[in-house]
Amino acid sequence: MPSRLTPPPDFVAPHIQHGRYVFLDACTNRSLALVGAGYEQCGKEFMVNRPSFRWHAVELLERGTWEVLRGGRWVPASAGTVVVYGPSRPGGVRATGTGPHGKYFADFRGTAAARKLRGSGLSAKRVRHLANPGCVAELYEQLLSCSSLPHQQQSKVAAAILEALLVRIGAEPETPTGLTARRRGAFNRCREYLVANYAILLGPGAAARACRVGPEYFSRLFRKHAGQTPSQFLSRLRMQHAARLLTQSEVSVKAAGMAVGFDDPYHFSRVFKQIHGVAPRDFKRGVGR
Repeated sequence: MPSRLTPPPDFVAPHIQHGRYVFLDACTNRSLALVGAGYEQCGKEFMVNRPSFRWHAVELLERGTWEVLRGGRWVPASAGTVVVYGPSRPGGVRATGTGPHGKYFADFRGTAAARKLRGSGLSAKRVRHLANPGCVAELYEQLLSCSSLPHQQQSKVAAAILEALLVRIGAEPETPTGLTARRRGAFNRCREYLVANYAILLGPGAAARACRVGPEYFSRLFRKHAGQTPSQFLSRLRMQHAARLLTQSEVSVKAAGMAVGFDDPYHFSRVFKQIHGVAPRDFKRGVGR
């Protein structure tokens, strides 16, 4: 059964402003099977509070300020927080502040699902803040790119990426305290500036000046806490924006590239494929199926 790129009826919570999705066949007999994954831009009124959920779910808060349910109480959370919930496992997230807010999710099922969560340590600690969420976000993006594969291969590849996602989240160090926490705070400030202004930034140098840090320190912050250079981080933001534009039928590949600062369509295509694993023309063709 081919993947679908639009959510099933009543699947998406209220106050979603925009989303990119992939949904696979929930009836597959695989021991670990992806039901659906997505990236959602959420409004400031967004809230999900699930006492239970029919599938296992792992969410990564990618940008913005949030609160999450922990021990029955709403507690502050920031970008980089992972929340796990599912059958008989309550969980909730809600947006706070003015935004923008964005998050990834992966919903999955199967006889091995609970065991995989336990093996990754995600059953024992269902809310954690990752020191390097960028590498985890890349795996979510790979799940989303499964929609471009031949449909007979989608479930198999998605299951392999999903297992890698769970292992990576479990292995990723959490944000420490003390001096390193202050550096993490500096990174979060710089990161939020890039997220809010990537469309108008001329490059990492201009961003470092706006954040009032030196370019070398700026680069070290991103290498340490995002696992990539500021230029790579900016490229990812721009390609995510381009992917959102390409979901609109009236936006051409060339127009999407120019909207994110690429006058050369061949250069845009190379960078888009590096980020999303599929050429922009093929991505747009898959969205239109």
